[in-house]
Amino acid sequence: MITTSLQCDRPDDIIVAGNEKAAPIQICDRFAADILKPYRAHARYLKAAEITHCRDESAADAAANDPALVVGSGRFSIPESCYIDDTGHFNAVEFNICYNQLAYVLFGKCAEAGILHRILGPKANLPSFAEFMQHQLPSMLIVRIDDVRFFKQMKSGDFRAELRIEKFAKKGGALFFFTSITFSDCEGMKAQGSVVLAFSPTIH
Repeated sequence: MITTSLQCDRPDDIIVAGNEKAAPIQICDRFAADILKPYRAHARYLKAAEITHCRDESAADAAANDPALVVGSGRFSIPESCYIDDTGHFNAVEFNICYNQLAYVLFGKCAEAGILHRILGPKANLPSFAEFMQHQLPSMLIVRIDDVRFFKQMKSGDFRAELRIEKFAKKGGALFFFTSITFSDCEGMKAQGSVVLAFSPTIH
């Protein structure tokens, strides 16, 4: 994903309610590998992923306690950095790469299984799986990264992340997804941040 100046300060519509889809949903290795083909082999840090939660139809009542539309988790390992000598810990560049890989795989699975389509409904006008794959690299864009914090050094050999799709908005021809992510190792949470994504094939 690349950063962009595309903005969503006044979305035309925000959708937060929807229907139930059973979870957890395992994402097979072959599916993840297909999504991550654009990455060089030594830079594919995501080793496994699953969707752990999808909002159900009682979300309007539960929103205050659990506002996420979809929650996914991933297991990572960085045996060797793809761009620098070993620093011995997880850093900001790796935060971004790992976020990108988990987001690509989760959004790809949501598109393939129709999960967000069922939650948000036809009004959202979400891309099909074929459209997602066609536009994955040029049209899935990071609009903003906020509140990134590193609490303690994290061992990069084996760690996990939880990515939450909190809400969805539309503005013009772009679709915006407001997400958050946390990274943890065996000692607990070590980093977190919030990311706004846009899917906008019309800007090219």
